[in-house]
Amino acid sequence: MTERTLPLGRIAHVRRNLLQIADAPIKKLSQPSFSMASPYAVPSDREGWIPAPHRQRNEDVRANQRDSEDETPTAPDHLFRTHSHSSAIGVPMRFLLVFIAFCLGPAANASAADIRSISRLAAGPGNVLFVADWKTARVHAITLPQVTGKAPGTAFNILDLESLLSKQVGGAKVKVEDMVARPGAAEVYVAVSYGDAKTPALIVVTSDHKARRIDLNAAKSTSIALRDAPTTDYQFWRDTPERSFTVTDMKWHDGELFIAGLSNQEFASTLRRVKYPFDSPQAITSVEIYHTGHNLVETRAPIRAMSFASWSGRSYLVVAYTCTPLVTIPLDDLKDGAHVRGKTIAELGYGNTPADMISYTRTQQGKTEDVLVLVNFERGANIIPVSEVQAASAGPGLNELVPFGQVAGLNVTATPLTGALRLDNLDEKSFIVVRRQLEQDALQLVSISKDLSFRLSDFISEYAFQDFSFKGKTFQLENIKPRQDMLLKDEGFADQIKPSE
Repeated sequence: MTERTLPLGRIAHVRRNLLQIADAPIKKLSQPSFSMASPYAVPSDREGWIPAPHRQRNEDVRANQRDSEDETPTAPDHLFRTHSHSSAIGVPMRFLLVFIAFCLGPAANASAADIRSISRLAAGPGNVLFVADWKTARVHAITLPQVTGKAPGTAFNILDLESLLSKQVGGAKVKVEDMVARPGAAEVYVAVSYGDAKTPALIVVTSDHKARRIDLNAAKSTSIALRDAPTTDYQFWRDTPERSFTVTDMKWHDGELFIAGLSNQEFASTLRRVKYPFDSPQAITSVEIYHTGHNLVETRAPIRAMSFASWSGRSYLVVAYTCTPLVTIPLDDLKDGAHVRGKTIAELGYGNTPADMISYTRTQQGKTEDVLVLVNFERGANIIPVSEVQAASAGPGLNELVPFGQVAGLNVTATPLTGALRLDNLDEKSFIVVRRQLEQDALQLVSISKDLSFRLSDFISEYAFQDFSFKGKTFQLENIKPRQDMLLKDEGFADQIKPSE
């Protein structure tokens, strides 16, 4: 007789279904404590509702729904069929199912070869790259090959990124899903999807215009299944699966992976904390905010971009939502099973989706300070000093409507990063940006100085004319030319540096 075994992905799926059955029926729980609760005289779409931490959002638990797109059933349907949340199972059977599921746990560590989608990337400790797969509701930790470190100062000037990436997937049209720089290596990892099936691919790009697709089948990796992942088949605007928001942002910080996105709980907006290596339980916290533009306490809409900041001996998550409220949450409030309300400290503009947010340190006029940079899909970028965030967080926060078109709560500086799709710290000197250069309608991967946050070669100004001279122009010589020369060198135009006299 030929021995047959279940692939790792099927084992993980069986394990999830067993735990779903063991979790029925849903218990009525007492009202959870709110770590940042305060009364808000605003309409709430959850007024009077008490969430159960593990309540399913749908009335029916569809056991095979997550993988129904292109997978065969993992076991006979009757094994996992449940009819409603009122269906009860006996205590001995519950214990048996939980025991079997956790026995399957070690075997459910799917490999990178099982990745079916890539929504977000995050650089981890050492040579680890985290990859979020929303279709299988897993995060993979891929161990990258050791490389020789590079000194700060590498410049990226890839002005034809689309064709470079397309060649790695047989010439197909690509969509960039995410991008992250490998710290100290001058390597940039770009996640794309391509073709009608939106097949995922992970491609490493270097400053010498070379690209190489990562062989996920051969990659050394471990993974973890995300608890309480969405199972609905609902699609926003008929073409965007709600499940694709399982992971909306992901960042490594102080020994933990922070994962923002959705869950299947009644309060869907969720933050997960996962330690790496993946040998500890993950913590799940549901999050609500007061949305200043919508005049609504929101529990569904997920965090779209996040970063970290510290002051007064305490660490905070700084997060941005659609339309663009900025919110702070103390990290020590993010505990498993907790429900928190973030403090809304600013409204940065309606009609916008935040694209990315990172933190860095800058020195200007002899003053060194920590800052955040927020890039947006529908608006320009914002430079936000952490000192401003700290001052705003010391107050009660915003709890009243901010009319469309107004900005409130923070003094931020606009910065010319329009068209940026993803942003990361390349080194202490530069950002690395995937952008759509709007005038050229070109997908590009470029480094941009943190000092000025723009590329000189994007503009045709007075200085660019052939007969312009700095001779005798004291202000220009002292304040403009040194920066211009640096940008010309970084952008590949050192031959166009003009003499001082």
